[in-house]
Parts: sequence; C-alpha cells; structure tokens
Amino acid sequence: MANTPVWTVQLFKDEIDETLSSWKTKVPGMSGTSQIKAAKETQRATEQLVQLLGPHATIADIERMDRKAKLKLAISCEMTMDEVDMILSQFKNMELMHRILRYRKEHGIELPTDGDGLKMAMQKDGMKIMTNKEKREMQELVAKQQKDDLYRGNK
Repeated sequence: MANTPVWTVQLFKDEIDETLSSWKTKVPGMSGTSQIKAAKETQRATEQLVQLLGPHATIADIERMDRKAKLKLAISCEMTMDEVDMILSQFKNMELMHRILRYRKEHGIELPTDGDGLKMAMQKDGMKIMTNKEKREMQELVAKQQKDDLYRGNK
C-alpha cells in the first residue's frame, strides 16, 4: 500500500478481493459470517464503482460524485444509499491510511505490521497529513458522536 503513489478505486477493489481470497474465507462455516458477507457486498459495490468511475478514479473523483451518481451506483449494486455512503466512507478511510503509510515511508519511519501499529501510526501521523477540511470533518464527527452518546446516556 505504501508503494503506490495514489490510492485508486482499483487498489481498493484489489484489497477487498485479497481479503475475500484469504484462507479464512474458505474454512467451512466461515463464509457465512457477517464480516465475510459485508466484504462480499463491498466487493460487489467496488466492482460497480470501477465500472462507473474507471479503475484510476481517486478520492477527488469520489468526492465529486453527486447524488445522481451515488444513486446510479446504489441501483447497479442493489444497495441502499446508506450502504453506498458507508462504502465510499471506507474508501476515504483507506485513502487516509494510504497517505499516512506513504508519509511514513517517505520519511523513513517504520511501517506498521499489524492493526495496533496502524492505529498508533494514524494517531501519531494522521494530523500531520490531514487537510484542514478533513480535520474539521473529523471534529464534527466526534462532536456528533459525543452528542449522540450523551443523548443515549440520558434516556
């Protein structure tokens, strides 16, 4: 992931395909788990996303998608708009992880080897590479989550 200069929808699709070709998905009983089912739905959506935008589409192309383009994607992969928005959000999160890994590689910083290491890298270097718009969106999301948590706590 750190070796590619730009994160594209094709790379995102390849990551999903790789997840589904893992030995874990071939173990009897594992193919029915909710994680595998979600990955298969994401795979179907990413295939349609590649068809719709092309394999070299980037985060800029995703952010330019209007409601009509998202609706077309939802219809083509038989998903709700919320599910499509969630998959596009996953793409954005993966693109952010890609930028963090590229930053670490370019600056000679050790690349993480597991999920915990990736979380630490995101905490340590995330703010350095995020745009001001992304930082604002993150703050708004955190504020909304805190408000929702507070509301649920008062019920």
